[in-house]
Amino acid sequence: MKKFSLIAIVLLAVSFSAGAQGREDALRYSEQNYVGSARTIAMGNAFTALGGDLGALSINPASSALYNCCEFAITSGFQWETNKAVFSTSENDYTSPVAKRTVFTVPNISVVFALPTGRDRGLVNTTFGFGYNKIANFNTHVSFNGNHTGSSLLGNLAEGLEGVDNSELLADDAFEVGYCTNQEILAFDAFLLNPYHNMTDSYLGATENEWTDGLGVDNILNMNYDRIRKGGIYDMAFNFGLNFSDKLYIGANLNFNIVNFVDDLLYEEDGMLAGNYFQSGFKSMSYNYWQQTDGVGVNAQIGAIWVPTRFLRLGASYTTPTLYNLTDTWQETMVSEFDGTTDCKSVTSQSPWKSYQYQVKAPQRYSLGAAFVFGRSGLVSIDYESTKYYNTKMADGNGNQNTFNDVNDIIQRTCSKCDILRLGCELNTFNDCSLRAGYNIYLYDIPYRYVSFGLGKRVSENSTLDFAFRYRLTDNYSMKPYDDYAFDDTVMEYKCEAPAAGIANRAYDLLLTWRVKF
Repeated sequence: MKKFSLIAIVLLAVSFSAGAQGREDALRYSEQNYVGSARTIAMGNAFTALGGDLGALSINPASSALYNCCEFAITSGFQWETNKAVFSTSENDYTSPVAKRTVFTVPNISVVFALPTGRDRGLVNTTFGFGYNKIANFNTHVSFNGNHTGSSLLGNLAEGLEGVDNSELLADDAFEVGYCTNQEILAFDAFLLNPYHNMTDSYLGATENEWTDGLGVDNILNMNYDRIRKGGIYDMAFNFGLNFSDKLYIGANLNFNIVNFVDDLLYEEDGMLAGNYFQSGFKSMSYNYWQQTDGVGVNAQIGAIWVPTRFLRLGASYTTPTLYNLTDTWQETMVSEFDGTTDCKSVTSQSPWKSYQYQVKAPQRYSLGAAFVFGRSGLVSIDYESTKYYNTKMADGNGNQNTFNDVNDIIQRTCSKCDILRLGCELNTFNDCSLRAGYNIYLYDIPYRYVSFGLGKRVSENSTLDFAFRYRLTDNYSMKPYDDYAFDDTVMEYKCEAPAAGIANRAYDLLLTWRVKF
């Protein structure tokens, strides 16, 4: 039987479990990373108690209630990410060129309308706002390659099919029944999986040679992995705020989270180095997986900011669980190539287009904040946010969670609570300039941190320009292109270990916000 390690379960993001909605999907749409405006980013998004910035509507809806005039803001800039991979195989360590992905983005467009009541006490102001804010970024590119002996993706697939009769792979409805993965069916169709000892329920990968004293991948394979992901989540917030005596500010949002995600994966193996010989005549194979996910999530959000003294502000916000209705559309392709000594030269096998509707219920969130304001000189702010990812649930398109009992059980067992600490400061200098800095730390399975800096400049009586730069400190993790596996022969068990890649990930944001009062 195929053996799965805990790491293989946790790192589903890098596995070949294509086309199956699972833990990775649940976390992708549960995790949030606010972008906001250049000012909020520069100050580490520590705005739960501060408010007064349209980029903070998705952090605390009471932010709009601090406005006593109308304002429009738009933010644009660049987000880019780098991934440096070291691929460790049985042959050597291969350092791949840095994989980069850069996108132009407009992460925030917001407007607020302030309606003064004309009173000095009680309800002195009412605000209505709208914010279009980026809360998740999926853009990334991971790439590595190198030579390896001892295991292969095809060997992994052959072992996984142990006990499955080939009639199930040959059936007209093989892609629909679900006894086998699309990848296994495609490899069989492309002659990359062959009967072992003429049995109908045991298989040998085209990269495996069979000798009198055993079998295995004993020739050098060149492996290449390349995966590009695109898209993000944008929050459309419809906001309402109330100002009571310039002391208590209350706000509420109705949020619609727009999801767009594209996953394009290419994995290749070839044995075309000089002197290589495969009994099957194998020369090369390539596997491509393409998926697009679209959908909308809905939640409600409430928040408050209290100003007990002119030096202190306290804030809190709560976000209900977000219910996403999502649709995955995907297709997979396998291409094989053999040398001239075999009847088969090249085969392309392609799965039918598939589409599946399902739901993800992302967990609730809450945040607490405090800000210390030093007159017109500057301020310091601190936020604490928490969410419990193990409460994430998946269901089918009709809301039936029983369909995803196994996945929900894995989420509950392997996911944890995430605590986020955000720090920010602002120093007002001469000539209407402001200097800003921020720091974030996400305390999760693999903690990651951001540092940020910024500058604000009033360019006229009614308009301001803000600049920000944010840098995510190096995040190191390990992944394998396929799982370790073992093959039980009549003589002994052959254990095959997959090579691993160590990835050093970094991310950057460079943003500009124009704010104008009207």
